[in-house]
Amino acid sequence: MSDNIEINCPCCNAWIVVSRESGQVLLHKAPVNPKKNQSLEEMVGEIHAKKSELASRFEKEMASQKDRERLLEEKFKEALSRAKQDE
Repeated sequence: MSDNIEINCPCCNAWIVVSRESGQVLLHKAPVNPKKNQSLEEMVGEIHAKKSELASRFEKEMASQKDRERLLEEKFKEALSRAKQDE
């Protein structure tokens, strides 16, 4: 008898391997669901939209990091001036 139980999920068609001893899920493979009846132009459009979305997220995070850097610099200068006053 095998140490693991292999299950094909009827709902999502995922492949799941479960340990008989512990009952823990050892492996979960999501099914590959290629989009059917999709033209090349539609696929390229989706790729461009995803690329644009990722670029905007990246720019937003870069701006956030620059603002964070500015705030940390201000806090450092304030703490430095307090330390000088305490001396």
